[in-house]
Amino acid sequence: MKCYQILFSPTGGTEKVAAAITQNWPEVQTIDLSSTSTDFASFFIESGSLVLVAMPSFGDVAPQLALDRFAQINGNRAKCVLVAVYGNRAYGSTLVQMEDTANAAGFQVIAAISAVAEPIAWKFDVNRDKNNVLNIEKNTL
Repeated sequence: MKCYQILFSPTGGTEKVAAAITQNWPEVQTIDLSSTSTDFASFFIESGSLVLVAMPSFGDVAPQLALDRFAQINGNRAKCVLVAVYGNRAYGSTLVQMEDTANAAGFQVIAAISAVAEPIAWKFDVNRDKNNVLNIEKNTL
């Protein structure tokens, strides 16, 4: 069985969550949906594979660019776990969008996870109390 991570992680938070989930999976191959030079239609996932698909939720939805690139990958009925990563609010319809895209691409969705990660805005909030920021940094993935 081959294992894959299909990720869209522009700020690194989603990548950290995916790494935590797959840390005990054997030999995980990563497909980075944020790559501008990758031909995603060239990926054909073997049917016996296990795939983790992780995307952030921005404003309750998945990034359209990530969904469009994910849709190009041939899932070949591989088992798929979806992960919607959100920070400051909620994940809304992100998992539904991901499931629809996964099914259309030929993946077999077997589980879905919503995971909380540090919102990128926290890193740039100059009004945030410095001690609170240090506590947040200590307690994130």
